[in-house]
This record gives sequence, C-alpha cells and structure tokens, in this order.
Amino acid sequence: MKAAPVVRLRGVVQHYDWGGCDFIPHLLGLRNPSRQPFAELWMGAHPKAPSLVEIAAAAASTPSAPDESIRISPGTVGLDRLLERSGEQIVGPQHARFAGGLPYLFKILDVARMLSIQAHPTKAQAELGYARENAAGIPLDAPNRNYKDENHKPETGIALTDFWMLHGFRPLAEIADTLEHTPELRPLMPEFAARLQSRDLGEAGKRELLRDLYRGAMTMPQEEVDRLLSRLLTRLRAGPPPDEASPDYWTLQAAADFPLPGGHLDRGIFSIYLLNLVRLRPGQGTFQPAACLHAYLRGVMVELMANSDNVLRGGLTRKHVDTAELLRVLDFESGRPEILDGRQISATERIYRTPAQEFQLSRIVAVEETPHEGCAGQGPEILLMLEGRAELRAGGEALALSRGSIVLAPYGTDYRIESRDGAATIFKASLPDRARI
Repeated sequence: MKAAPVVRLRGVVQHYDWGGCDFIPHLLGLRNPSRQPFAELWMGAHPKAPSLVEIAAAAASTPSAPDESIRISPGTVGLDRLLERSGEQIVGPQHARFAGGLPYLFKILDVARMLSIQAHPTKAQAELGYARENAAGIPLDAPNRNYKDENHKPETGIALTDFWMLHGFRPLAEIADTLEHTPELRPLMPEFAARLQSRDLGEAGKRELLRDLYRGAMTMPQEEVDRLLSRLLTRLRAGPPPDEASPDYWTLQAAADFPLPGGHLDRGIFSIYLLNLVRLRPGQGTFQPAACLHAYLRGVMVELMANSDNVLRGGLTRKHVDTAELLRVLDFESGRPEILDGRQISATERIYRTPAQEFQLSRIVAVEETPHEGCAGQGPEILLMLEGRAELRAGGEALALSRGSIVLAPYGTDYRIESRDGAATIFKASLPDRARI
C-alpha cells in the first residue's frame, strides 16, 4: 500500500482565560491587538477541536492505493473527517486499535496564570465514568461533566521557556516537615509525623496516610478552610515577598487569582504545599501518568498526550470540581518526579521516552549540512516547526516550512527535512518505536 501524501494542518486555538497573549500568535504569524488570551494550540483529531487539513490540488490528484476512500478533493477538511474516510491509510496497521482515530493529541501551552489542581483517569476509570454520566443524561458540554470521552490521558510536556509546575505528592518526610513548620497547616493532620514514624508502616500504610491527609484537606468544612488560610495569607502578606522557588509565592498568586464567592478561600491552596514544586528549564520535561495530581503554574511548553480531554479538578479553578470523583481516581504515591532530558538517537533527533503506548515526543534540529531523515514507520507523525526555515521532501513533492508550519506525515511516509536558514527546530509527535528507545 502506497503512503498517503504529506499534508499541511491548521491547528485550533483555545482561548482559555489563563493563557498568554504573545507566544502562540507569534508562532502562527497572527496579530493580537486586543490581547486576547491564546492558551493552547491543538493539533490532532479530538472531536472537540479537530485540526483542519489543507489539501492541495497536487496532493488530491496523487495516485494512491486502489481504495478510493483515500482520494480527497482540494480544499480543507477536518482531520477527524479525513480519518473516517481514510484512517487505515493514514494511521496504518494500528488503525483498529485506536478506534479509527488519531492516538494522540499534540499541543502548545502558554500558561500565564496557574491552572487548576488536577488529575486524569485511567482507561478503565474513563470508560466507567463516561458510561455513568451518559446514563445520567449529562450532556457532553455540560459544565458539571467530568468525562468527555472514554480515553485515559497520560501526558508528557517539554518546556520551551522556564516552566513552573506542581507534580505529584512530595516525599512524606518533606510533607511532615512542612506541616510541622507551617503552623497554619499543622491542623490538617496533627498526628501525621507520628503516624509516619510508626515502625510497622509499610508502603500500603504510607499511601493510606497520604490519602487520609488529602481527603481531610479536601473535605474539611469551608469555615475551617477559611480560618486556616486567612491566617496563612495574613502572615505571608506581612512578610517579605517570597520568590518563585517557594510554595508561599504561588499561594499568594492563587489567592489573588481564584477568590471564591462570599469571601471564601480556595482549599486548592493546600495542594501547593503537598505537591512537588518543579522548575523545568527549556528542553527539560516530565511525564504525568494517569491519577497523578499536578498543576501547571507558568511558562510555555509543547505537550503530547493520549487523545482525551478528561480532567478531574481539585481547586484553583472556576470550572467544575468533583472532590469525591477526584479522590476516587487519585494514586497516593509520593516521591520526586523524574525530569526528562531526552536521549539523542541521531545527529538530528532527541526523543523523550515515556511508558505511554499512544505517543512519543521528539525534538528535531536540522542544519544545512545535516538534514533530518525521517520515516513514519510506526504510525502517523505530526511535525511542528518552532524555529527556522526548511523544506520537507516526500514522495517526489516538496513542502516549504517556516515558523508555525504544521504537517501530517501518514503511516509509511519516508521524508527528508533540509534546513534553508541556519538551524530548523521541529517537535514531532509520533507513536513509540520501542526498538529505538
């Protein structure tokens, strides 16, 4: 079967209020005089915001497999619609495994104001939750809907600027120290340190201890939340301004950004002290598995995830918070997150390995004397040009690439990227090639 032609994509911008106003417009060559937030650029086939495929006349007339479904007319079509018609040719042998769709969702995130404390469900949890909410008659676009699809949402992200985030529960000894030396937080669980020092506390006991602590914080009466946090905020505001490496800094920011009606305070602030505060340098990343509590605080990153929009929130948001469901799906493991630096697998490509089966993220840097040789041998690839100018050659055709260009290389496509002006920097979404990692 001959590979389908390489095509250009147009991503879809999400204008969430936490987004920045500059990075994505600059990437796409757009003016933004009204300073509208450009929070996310989606590249994929999720039904909420499928990318548009630009079909040139030459690509539309290119002979392909005998199956007439691959023949498409010039113009634009949603990637989800194109996959309905020609998914097997584009996705390849794993087409049925991914239910005829694209297995991943590729994004640029520009975080100007901190996102919610959140976690994502496992595949089994998503399937059950989606069926349960359908049976309850909750519309897919309802604000109180937790499960928008049946998929899980493991995700990886690589920082393009300095990037601050919360990621997973801190080591228990650090939590005990924080509770001991932060008088306003000690009432969350006065016996935490004593229970932690118990000689017969195994791994299951440690998870149960952490579950009890977090459940207590998330179910505490609002009056008690207000009492503890108001004392904390009063003390912090009276002292010297903390820097970004301190949870106190993000607590003050959260209190300013997320006031609750009636003068109440958001219990999501407790999570800032219980989770790892992580600073990523450009080129570094993390992996968020299902059930890992996390939050993005500030910065720009390229993100790749399974094709899902399922989010369960634990505060610091104006969106729906379902505490019971969040507690049900969370994994109460503690420790420090792994920082991904990637591994160079060729002169031009660095891959960021994760356990995910649906995606793999790579950074490609091609220079004039060293072009990049690529092959979509595992499944379809989406290429996003971040910097430079280049030419992509595939199947006798050539596509000019510049900053913000997005292309889809279907399964089986061999291609070559030649830089035309210094270094060309490209991020690639693909399926994992376990033989190379």
